[in-house]
Amino acid sequence: MASAVERDGRAVVTTCGGCYADCAFAAHVEDGRVVAELPVPGHPCAARALCARGRHRLDMPFDERDRILHPMRRRRDGSGFDAITWDEAFAQIAERLLGIVDERGPRALGMTLGVPSFDRYWAYRLMHALGSPNVYGADGACEVSRLTGWEHSLGYSPASDLAHTGCIMYLGRSIVDSSTMGAVDALNDARRRGAKIIVVDPRRSGSAALADRWLRVRPGCDLALLLGIAHVLIAEDLYDHEFVTRYTTGFDELAQAARAWTPEWAESMCDVPAAEIAATARDLAAVAPAAVVDAGFHGGIGIAYANSTQTARAICLVDVLLGCIGHAGGALNPPTPLVLGDLDPVRFATPSMPREPKLGSERYPLVDPVRGLCTTIGQSILAGDLRGLIVYASNPGAGYGNAQAWLGILQRLDLLVTIDIRWSETARAFDFVLPDVTYLEADRGVGTVTGANDARVFYRNAVLPVQHDDTRPGREIFAGLAQACGVGEYFQFTPDDLAAAQVAPFGINLDEFKERGWADTGVALPSRTGEPVIPLAGGKIALASDVWERAGLGRVPIWIAPMVEPGPGMFRLISGNRPFESHTSRRLAAQGAAEAGSDLNAVQMNADVAARMGIVDGEIVELVSDMGRDRVRVETTPYLHPACIFTSAAPGGRSFGADPGGAQALGVGPLDHTPLRWDPLTGAALTQENAVRVEKIAAREDNKD
Repeated sequence: MASAVERDGRAVVTTCGGCYADCAFAAHVEDGRVVAELPVPGHPCAARALCARGRHRLDMPFDERDRILHPMRRRRDGSGFDAITWDEAFAQIAERLLGIVDERGPRALGMTLGVPSFDRYWAYRLMHALGSPNVYGADGACEVSRLTGWEHSLGYSPASDLAHTGCIMYLGRSIVDSSTMGAVDALNDARRRGAKIIVVDPRRSGSAALADRWLRVRPGCDLALLLGIAHVLIAEDLYDHEFVTRYTTGFDELAQAARAWTPEWAESMCDVPAAEIAATARDLAAVAPAAVVDAGFHGGIGIAYANSTQTARAICLVDVLLGCIGHAGGALNPPTPLVLGDLDPVRFATPSMPREPKLGSERYPLVDPVRGLCTTIGQSILAGDLRGLIVYASNPGAGYGNAQAWLGILQRLDLLVTIDIRWSETARAFDFVLPDVTYLEADRGVGTVTGANDARVFYRNAVLPVQHDDTRPGREIFAGLAQACGVGEYFQFTPDDLAAAQVAPFGINLDEFKERGWADTGVALPSRTGEPVIPLAGGKIALASDVWERAGLGRVPIWIAPMVEPGPGMFRLISGNRPFESHTSRRLAAQGAAEAGSDLNAVQMNADVAARMGIVDGEIVELVSDMGRDRVRVETTPYLHPACIFTSAAPGGRSFGADPGGAQALGVGPLDHTPLRWDPLTGAALTQENAVRVEKIAAREDNKD
């Protein structure tokens, strides 16, 4: 077994590759396994421990289940894959890439990037060298509606100042279930300080269990709750007059509309008692401006509903009324980005930036083309505009919407190439599958952290040598494809060349930087509290907005119901994180569930509703819709809104790897009963616009595992 890449007998300082947080740890190998020591004192990404997701990824280099070990090419008859050499893979893929460029132009090529796509610098460089602007990040599959709502209301999506807040409200976001250990610690620190925590969620999440107030909202109706809170703040004269006067326009028009948003009206829409709505507004106002409604993330507002963009707009409205923008304990001003250096174009040839707009941007002009639009590639494929796709460390066949529909769309392409560590729904449907390495097997370059007043950089060191000889880091794959495509001149640099160029503006020695794992840049940053920073035209927030009126959301916020309203006997299938989960890997999620003693195959159902239907805890039932049937085990609970069924965010029983024999297993995925849709404003997948019914299994012998 390979030993750690140690320097003078010391463990290597690196960061976790499980998510964007980059939690730092010192790594060494004991008995064939990577051991992580935490915390790393002084590191800008220091954490006291890795979360369950991070711990499980320490074993990934050694776990060969579903591991892609060689370049693979689909057989002509579609019956499976054959291993080929890297030279064969590069030559054959390049021939087809260039054929698409010759026939349809470079804009007919695209690439998707997932969270673990650490070599994205090389990915962008390849696409730009081929002339394509179509590189799509993962944000569009998580939070494009929310981001769009904030972008055109405030100019950015603010972070909450949890460390200094007196009251914070989260909508559909559970820090306890989905964030780093540091974020969980910060939440507990706020509670110990006496800050009031309010959680809005149809289920009693891990965060709701810790909250001072849990508001059990009807799924998809958070918007009504926010409008009710805004009504109370205005009607009871609890809003920040000075902030509204100095930094907004259109308040009188807003106040007129808000008369109709009474707590009683809001209760009729969202099922939160009017008294609780009013009390929540007063709790926020009592400590404002050191109070905030958190901007959210994925959860129930990121891309879930047809009203998700309007919901983000309404969060902004409440925060504006609280006067918390740029205030300590409120919504922080936007961070000042730390700009890294880049390769010297005199020494290293650099491809030109394509001038054509990214596919999808014409359909969705309000969406930031850098962060959004990934789910819209389906429309571009159906329209015949996108003909070749490279999928790097992502799984659009399971993560961009209904898997069955998406796989059908992807198979319309002329060329499909996936670069990944493990087989997935997407990989199994593609023409070529190229094996990447895990994050522990290759340096992953420079990262940045901007603190309250300073900026630091860190380095993601390799911990292990490559464990399987025929796998390669993404950067080597992109360089090989570039060489085969005749654009190899843009890849005549090493990872160290790039890292040295990136930290050069700060006078940082690369060897010392990599040895230590992080460095101070010496760059002083402005405080994120103080005078509000509003990056909008005119520097003011339009409470009555022409932009939103043209988009169909009203000059002032209006109530928009979810697109799908489950009828009698039907339920909305909602999903959310649990601490151990993986969004795109059933195998990894199952490993975490087993460790936590949790049942990945189960769904939660309101106990009173289950009793009325004669369903007992632990019973196996079927969830049924026009999209198919899934057998699931029921966990009954009083802590769930009766209008919904809750399932894990992990892929369900239909997904790849759910059953070793290939059969459909127990469990349901969050998208298995959601029809393929694109939000008309943002292109979002509308992941919880669905309806299912629950059917008992009559035959006793069928109601078994």
